[in-house]
Amino acid sequence: MFLSAGIAAAAGVLSLLCCRRGGLSGVVGPAGTFLSVIAGIVGLCTSPPPGVSLLFMLPTLILAPAAAVHSVAYIKGHGNPGVYWGFFNLTVATMLALPLIKDFLEFLIVWELMGIFSFVLVMFNYKAEELKRVAWIYLLACEAGGLLLMLFYALSFKTGAPRELFYIAGVAGFGLKAGFPLLHLWLPEAHPAAPAPVSAIMSGAMINLGIFGILIFVFPGMDAKLCGWTLLLLGCISSLGGIIFALAQDNLKRLLAYSSIENIGIISISAGCAFLGGAFNNNNMIVFGILGTVLHILNHALLKGTLFLGAGQVYCSSGTLSIDRMGGMMKTTPLTGSCFTAAAAGLSGLPPFNGFIGELMIYLAAFSGICSGVWQLRFAGIAAALILSLTGACAVAAFAKAIGGTFLGEPRKIADCKKESAWMYAPMLFLLLLSLLVVFTAPFTVPCIFKAINISTIDYAGTGVQRILFYAASFSAIFYILSALILLIRRFLLVRGNENASGPTWDCGYAKPSARMEYTGSALIQCLGDLFNSFLQIRRKVEAPKGLFPEKASFEWESPDGAERFFWAPVFKLFAGISDKVHKFQSGYLHMYVLIMTIVIIAMVIWAIIG
Repeated sequence: MFLSAGIAAAAGVLSLLCCRRGGLSGVVGPAGTFLSVIAGIVGLCTSPPPGVSLLFMLPTLILAPAAAVHSVAYIKGHGNPGVYWGFFNLTVATMLALPLIKDFLEFLIVWELMGIFSFVLVMFNYKAEELKRVAWIYLLACEAGGLLLMLFYALSFKTGAPRELFYIAGVAGFGLKAGFPLLHLWLPEAHPAAPAPVSAIMSGAMINLGIFGILIFVFPGMDAKLCGWTLLLLGCISSLGGIIFALAQDNLKRLLAYSSIENIGIISISAGCAFLGGAFNNNNMIVFGILGTVLHILNHALLKGTLFLGAGQVYCSSGTLSIDRMGGMMKTTPLTGSCFTAAAAGLSGLPPFNGFIGELMIYLAAFSGICSGVWQLRFAGIAAALILSLTGACAVAAFAKAIGGTFLGEPRKIADCKKESAWMYAPMLFLLLLSLLVVFTAPFTVPCIFKAINISTIDYAGTGVQRILFYAASFSAIFYILSALILLIRRFLLVRGNENASGPTWDCGYAKPSARMEYTGSALIQCLGDLFNSFLQIRRKVEAPKGLFPEKASFEWESPDGAERFFWAPVFKLFAGISDKVHKFQSGYLHMYVLIMTIVIIAMVIWAIIG
């Protein structure tokens, strides 16, 4: 399996060596990605790694070729292709290698390399002034996570070290990559700035590796109750908080970034239910929790990959990511709009898409806890079910805003949009078809999942989970067949030559309704924005219409990140104040420096004598 990572690394180095030959690097880069993925798939078939490693390698193996194909068209005219393909393949190589590494020191080295390589990709369009600040935030987050993991590694050798500090350092270090609450600040900053194919891989596969690190290196040997409650608490805050902030975003990729925070929260809720089920010997909760975690990791990778690639096509066609400035994109990018809509419905947990069966397993895990008779599991189940239902409702609203504002209606301020490229919509279609395949194969993959996990105490057959998944797959199949029949009948009737009268829609007295009369995405969810405004703290900029026949009016809003506003800004302000006070000691007088050194030496001597 390391051969796959080695091929990607070699392709990356070769692409960098061909930087001055853009045409050659444009061939070497994607070819290396595909060879690496083929080697990885062959390795999975011949000598598969342990179940957890396999689960966290699959998103990279699936998303890497799709992102590579999309990149062929996306990066045209956007910087040096040799640099892009070099660091793209190096990032893929580190992501493929990490789930296979067992030694933590080696893992930490590759982890740091992944952060550095992806940092270069985030700042690929380095000429943009705003991008420098965003890339700096991402680099700081990577290095802060690395420092916390170094502390975690150092504490593992110190026998007398507090176990709580060891646990916190590990969860926080890996949580920075996963985007847990307060640690997610880089996600909504880096994703809008990075190229769309890079965002697809980072969101669909890279942030999952934070969960992998916690499961493999932090939780072993820890109390299952502590692990379960930690994941459940972080997941509840992350899922609901992430999707609420997604509602208030006008930038399409920023909205998807907050949705990634939400979905990491859903994965954490499911894994937390599984751990709590293990702590209290609730077999049903373990089975449904594990399946919910596995299915949602795959579903999120496929669907969020589709959505980010779709956002890339939208940007290349319209030149903007502002939802309120777009509209009518379905006319110029119909396949992209259709794939985006289907993926958004799936990620919202709506039937009959693959996101529904994943969230169904999580609901069943929660209901198993509620019916267990153990008050701790009842509380956990009620919290998980309540938060999951609220999150799902807000997700539907957020994606209704994204789809309606971007693809439906008439174009607002964007004119002469370019038509979609096959290089861009083909990978989206590929990922969407794979997501439908998950629906129909889920009942048959259950034995494989639990065989790979290799926990002998789990009795998945007694839960009837395969029968439940079979019913869900059957319902989905019936829905798809009926939908196809309806479309065929409609097409048949149109072909027969039935004339359909056409005319303007009801216009309330206006002779010609314009795009300015449409609801914008912000207007669509304004009521929800007002409902959560105490949390979102939305900043509004309104230019009200004046006179009987106003010619100009506008409405804009933005919501700064809650973690930045409530936590990081006060923390940085505190440290800035301390730094200003310490700065006064830098007087420039040698006598002052000698006095300070003397006081410190005397204090150290006294401490040594007392000790």
